[in-house]
Amino acid sequence: MSRTFKIGERAVGGDNPCYIIVEVSCNHEGDFDEARRIIEEAAKAGADAAKIQTYTPSTMTGNFQNRAEGTMWSEIDLFKLYEKAQTPWEWHGDLLKVAEDNGIHLFSSPFDETAVDHLMQYDVPVFKIASFELVDTKLLEKVAATGKPIIISNGMTDYLELDEAVRTLRNHGVQDLAVLHCNSGYPASFDEANVNTVPVIGELFDVVPGISDHTIYADDRNYKAPMAHVTPLEAVKKGAKIIEVHLLLDREKARALNENDEGGFDWPFSREPAELKKMVDMIREYEDTGSVDYETQEEKIAAARTHGDVCFEPTPKELSSRSLRPCLWVVKDIAAGEILHFAPAGEGNIDSLRPAGGMPIRFADFIQGKHAKTDISAGQPLQWDMVNI
Repeated sequence: MSRTFKIGERAVGGDNPCYIIVEVSCNHEGDFDEARRIIEEAAKAGADAAKIQTYTPSTMTGNFQNRAEGTMWSEIDLFKLYEKAQTPWEWHGDLLKVAEDNGIHLFSSPFDETAVDHLMQYDVPVFKIASFELVDTKLLEKVAATGKPIIISNGMTDYLELDEAVRTLRNHGVQDLAVLHCNSGYPASFDEANVNTVPVIGELFDVVPGISDHTIYADDRNYKAPMAHVTPLEAVKKGAKIIEVHLLLDREKARALNENDEGGFDWPFSREPAELKKMVDMIREYEDTGSVDYETQEEKIAAARTHGDVCFEPTPKELSSRSLRPCLWVVKDIAAGEILHFAPAGEGNIDSLRPAGGMPIRFADFIQGKHAKTDISAGQPLQWDMVNI
């Protein structure tokens, strides 16, 4: 397998400069002009790409009054969260034009198979699979079939789950693959960044290694001492060839929105434009000269904290995030004896949705065509005792 590949015209991996991705996520707050400005600021700071997310509330979760217990979003119903956080699909073409006009790539993370089909209309240069969806083997098979390069993040996974995801992609034809080491604590602590894992990922899986970073604060419990450049720079020193970070325009404004339950869902782990520019400049300086100096002793201490261990297990903060991963859900009432049919977007009676709590998606093909053991009401995770094996 190649440890170098192209995203559009841009070579990634090997001796090439680090490919820097800015995640827009929900930071547009439902305003197209805000999304446009984020992409423009990403380009001004020297990023290579901006990334959006492609889903609808109903393809992400059922309208079943579910919450993400133990996470920073535990106070809001998931369906309502994704209603507010989604990037409207009708924006995609215009946002691609914004990115093109600013000289950077734009692509997306699809969260179900219909999102992949939608993105293929725009001939996006690459697909990104988010950490939460890494256990969605049906989604992995779908993106593999596109023939596009794939970037995945390993947040919350253990080694066997990451290995399964890579094998699924490889077995379905993916040659050009990058794996981003990620801590899916929100916000993540410098102590749990474990950037020493980055080069090991590259070697073990024969992929382009990188990092998807959710650290901002040296004091992540109290949201104090922002040092948004530290973890990505230390990851590059360890061999990261792709960096992904979240960007917003005004963190305090987003924090206020979040405190009023009006938005700002990603504020604790999103950079502001000046922080992004500092990060990019320091990475490029390191690539050009082989060294770069921190300005303060506090930054040096924070940098040392990010190194950690080689870690292929969820960290303590990530264990709570695992509750947001998808599993198999019953999406239509099923009578005893009725055939189980997995299909996305409500086309079957079983689908992969958030949150966790039911049968892993790796068993979707196994249950396909099996019969329901009892009557099953829509709106609950599929369990083994519901299936006539």
